[in-house]
Amino acid sequence: MARIEPKTIVLLGVPFHDVTMEETLAEIDRIVLERTPRFIATANLDFASRASRDVELQRILMDAQLVLCDGTPLVWASRLLDAPLRERVAGSDLTPRLMAHSAQRGYRIFFLGSDETVLATARDRFQREYPGLVVCGIYAPPYAKLLEFDNEAITAAIRETRPDILLVAMGAPKQEKWIYMNHRELGIPCSIGIGASLDFVAGKFSRAPVWMQRSGLEWLFRLLQEPRRLFSRYYDNFTFLVSALLSQKRTLSRRPEAGSAAPSAEPVKEFVHFSWAGRADAAAALSGLLEVPTPSGTQNVAVLDLSAVNFMDSTGLGVIMKGYKLCKEREGGLILLNPSQPVRLLIETLKLQRLIPVASSEEELRRIAEGLLATAPLCGDEDETGRRIVFNCSGELTAANAPRLSELVHLKWDACGWARFIEVNLAAVHFIDSSGLDALVRARALAQSRRGGRFSIVGANENIQNVLKLGMLNDPLPVKPRGT
Repeated sequence: MARIEPKTIVLLGVPFHDVTMEETLAEIDRIVLERTPRFIATANLDFASRASRDVELQRILMDAQLVLCDGTPLVWASRLLDAPLRERVAGSDLTPRLMAHSAQRGYRIFFLGSDETVLATARDRFQREYPGLVVCGIYAPPYAKLLEFDNEAITAAIRETRPDILLVAMGAPKQEKWIYMNHRELGIPCSIGIGASLDFVAGKFSRAPVWMQRSGLEWLFRLLQEPRRLFSRYYDNFTFLVSALLSQKRTLSRRPEAGSAAPSAEPVKEFVHFSWAGRADAAAALSGLLEVPTPSGTQNVAVLDLSAVNFMDSTGLGVIMKGYKLCKEREGGLILLNPSQPVRLLIETLKLQRLIPVASSEEELRRIAEGLLATAPLCGDEDETGRRIVFNCSGELTAANAPRLSELVHLKWDACGWARFIEVNLAAVHFIDSSGLDALVRARALAQSRRGGRFSIVGANENIQNVLKLGMLNDPLPVKPRGT
């Protein structure tokens, strides 16, 4: 099945895909047919607000197969930024449409999250309304923090039923982080976080009248239902929207008259080097950026020179997001080189430099590239005099390699009975997710299981400290300042 290539629009720091409901269902068909684990996010204004403070959530949304616009205020904001999204695709609208579509296609559906009553009620109602629909399983895990879930029990229940589509109703951002941690291991083709969609179906909450949905007042209807829980959230979201929208609009206010030029690519030394000049907007020739094959003899890192770009809009940033994903799929990375002042300002306004590295010199470029290509934890160094083992990690510490770190820690700790101190050095790590955080928590528990055992982290950058802070741990992990 041919893959759709939706336009990506970076709005308030989140890469939304400009797709309709029908295009979304077509992409789900392609994902199910391909059988490679992917995930889809239904992101509203609250997502954008949280992602501005939570680098892990922003990274998850950048890695999603589709980020659907689940909020009329976001559609309005896209129009104000001259990069209009065609349609709102809300999770609460997608869920029943997907059930009808799945009944026709014979897809197997699994519901995860919420509570047993909601899941059973939603399952029974959907199966009555859509004859032939196969809800092959439901599972409501006991309420717990993200790192306290019994994932072995959850994954066993899901795998046994062999679903094609997993719908996760844990609320944001827990459901997105759980999916990001587990979707590869589960092997389910398509996982989607759907928030309170099943609560509406089961009658736990009422959906706003259609006229309120269409006029962008659904938030008011929800607020009247749960004022104590939602008032502070909506207030924070509103203030974020005004502030972030004005900031992004301000960076786009000056439009130079100079013409645009398409990106060009050529191998430069050991990297693939792209350059972009003029305007980087919807009017520029954007097709093919970063899609050329990696030439023989070059490293799998793409360098995009933005020094000659005099204007970039939300669509231009969307092309960079597409290139970022493509480079990651190739197990490489993307580095932005010498962005011009207006481009740098836009990138920093939307906090994209937290995840897409920016280099200002060849020396810095090489240092960043080395970190992007380093993906595996290194073996622990023994310090018998200090009775400690130091585990030096590099690259990223995510679901792809965090289990390997846990394995190395256990093997080394068991082999060194004299050790009393585990230290994890993250100075060469540029990003971790909740799987990486879980590996660190397990390492601490292992150290503390030995009499007099201690644990610490050194070299954590701002991204890592952000993940550690938002991990909501009852007993925060000890982190030494960088350089100690």
